[in-house]
Amino acid sequence: MKNSGTSDETLIYPARWRVLINVVLYGAFVFTGFALIATPDQVPRLVGSTAVIFFGLLLVYALLRLLVRAPSLVINQQGIIDNASITSVGLIQWHEVTAIARKKNYLVHHVAITVTDRDALVARVPAPRRWLVLLIDFIAQGSVNITPGFLDIPLDELEVVLQQHWEQHKGG
Repeated sequence: MKNSGTSDETLIYPARWRVLINVVLYGAFVFTGFALIATPDQVPRLVGSTAVIFFGLLLVYALLRLLVRAPSLVINQQGIIDNASITSVGLIQWHEVTAIARKKNYLVHHVAITVTDRDALVARVPAPRRWLVLLIDFIAQGSVNITPGFLDIPLDELEVVLQQHWEQHKGG
């Protein structure tokens, strides 16, 4: 985490080691998917094809995050620019935020940002990414979830930083 040139902007970059671990894991799932495609049975081939497509997209995204050093989160007076995963929603303005809390869904710890109208927020996301956001919408459970996968900051610390900025800017 670092402050940028403006005093009220916080940039949180991906932890390269975490991104590398994700690359290895996604690559293993893609490899497993190809192994399933090679079987003669229809169901494993379908599962394998789905795994190759889904984890292949995640692998490409993780490789791009490894190669291009861009912040995962930009937190400023306008809001939070979420680029922490392939299902990031972009700009979340402070006036849209109703709660920020650390949570756990399906064994995944994350910081959940509850917004006034999640559908309107998702509608602003560019089409290819929006389809992925909608595909795993059941995990979000009405919030924007920021997981530690591509962050170089512990979730507890992230929650504190987000809470501080929200308290400072939510009225403006």
